[in-house]
Amino acid sequence: MTALDNKDNKLEKSILETVAYFDIFSYPLTLVEIWKWLFLKEANGLFISLNKIEEIIKNSEAIKTLLEYKQGFYFFKNREALIALRKERYNLAENKFRKALRVAGFLKWIPGIKMIGICNSLSWANADTGSDIDFFIVTEKGKLWTSRFLAVGFLKIFGLRPEKNNTKDKICLSFFVDEEHLNLENLAIESPDIYLIYWINQLVPIFDRGGVHQKFLESNQWIKIFLPNIFNNEGSERRRVAEDFIFVGRKEKTAAGGLAEKFLHKLQYQILPKKIKEVANQNSNVVVKDGILKFHCDNDRRKKYQEKWFSKIKELERCL
Repeated sequence: MTALDNKDNKLEKSILETVAYFDIFSYPLTLVEIWKWLFLKEANGLFISLNKIEEIIKNSEAIKTLLEYKQGFYFFKNREALIALRKERYNLAENKFRKALRVAGFLKWIPGIKMIGICNSLSWANADTGSDIDFFIVTEKGKLWTSRFLAVGFLKIFGLRPEKNNTKDKICLSFFVDEEHLNLENLAIESPDIYLIYWINQLVPIFDRGGVHQKFLESNQWIKIFLPNIFNNEGSERRRVAEDFIFVGRKEKTAAGGLAEKFLHKLQYQILPKKIKEVANQNSNVVVKDGILKFHCDNDRRKKYQEKWFSKIKELERCL
């Protein structure tokens, strides 16, 4: 039984579901994180106050039974070791961010690149030692393949691309979109695509020319259906590459630029691995379309995470 009124039962369940999702990644949450990342299906922009979350945690018998609170973190019973792991991974993230910033400092000069974002586990400082560094890159319209060619070429020359047995701190460029394809809702798996929802909210822009990150968030307002308390994650200035005096050039698409884009599109498509070509556009794991390049042939784990989360929710429901 719970000490809450019936109207608050849904919030109690949402708090536990939120903690359960991050538990999949061995990540305990602070009170503020539970509040700002609260998953509330069909929230539709409804704002839930921090005080309300604190009140429910204080009064819920189910939460008292299932969760522990130590050193400012909430976690499931017998998971106290996650506190030390989170702190360790935060320190690892600092080093990885420094390396990411150095690389982004060069990539920002590539014609067409308008935004570079850190995504996946590193964006919320939860990457492990051997993990690579995932970049999400937004380009100008008509320069997607050109920007990718130059970026991948740069990484290849300097040995910065991940290899099968060598991924630590390498830069993974597996996701590009142009500025007219910022809405990622069509890439979602069956609802709720919880990983993509948090992925969008937690993306950290380390280079942003012309306010593209804000446009990206505005284009993905659909996630507010699930996350009522989210706010813009602009990151800190120390984790930003300065824009400097980058020569932008004319916005008009020149004939030479258009020919180069077509040539580099054809060239890069021809040398894509056969496995990627075979599965391209069959689902949202591998997408090769106008304005979108997404190459997650073997490492799109959204379905796996979703199933793990659903399983945890079923366990929780037996306790409520």
